[in-house]
Amino acid sequence: MEEHSIEDWFHNYEQDVTSFLVYYTGSVEVEDLVQDTFLIAMNKLTSFKGDSHPKTWLISIARNIVIDRYRKNKVWERIKHILSAEQPIATTIENSIMKNSEQTQLVNAIHQLPSPYKEVVILRGIMELSSKEASVILKCSTNKVNVMYHRALKKIKEILEEEGFCYEG
Repeated sequence: MEEHSIEDWFHNYEQDVTSFLVYYTGSVEVEDLVQDTFLIAMNKLTSFKGDSHPKTWLISIARNIVIDRYRKNKVWERIKHILSAEQPIATTIENSIMKNSEQTQLVNAIHQLPSPYKEVVILRGIMELSSKEASVILKCSTNKVNVMYHRALKKIKEILEEEGFCYEG
């Protein structure tokens, strides 16, 4: 088995993990989550069997960290209320991430999706992972990933149309 270097993985995949966490949490303040992801990966490196790509394994760890934190802190309930109150994403996020109003509307629509749809859109549509890679992270079949992705895109289209957004395509 080839030797794995957490330093190489950090160099190669830190930006992917950071991007996933920014989209997944809706915050640009993800440095602690990224650090925790790589610390856990370093501590569990011997359990990495190479059955999946290192990037997929790292994103799975990052996702689990966020889910665990939401459960422990009950943050998810507050986030759902914020999203359902039709408030725009915080100005700092708009300024940091969004370059135009279409992207802002798209991110707002993604954040209105149920969690499984949101996850699959981030993984497949934004991060451009394969169905197989997304299925490893989400712990489900590739067929389920494909079905959820199709349904999520349909729901995003409905949300954007309800908000009066016209798009090409």
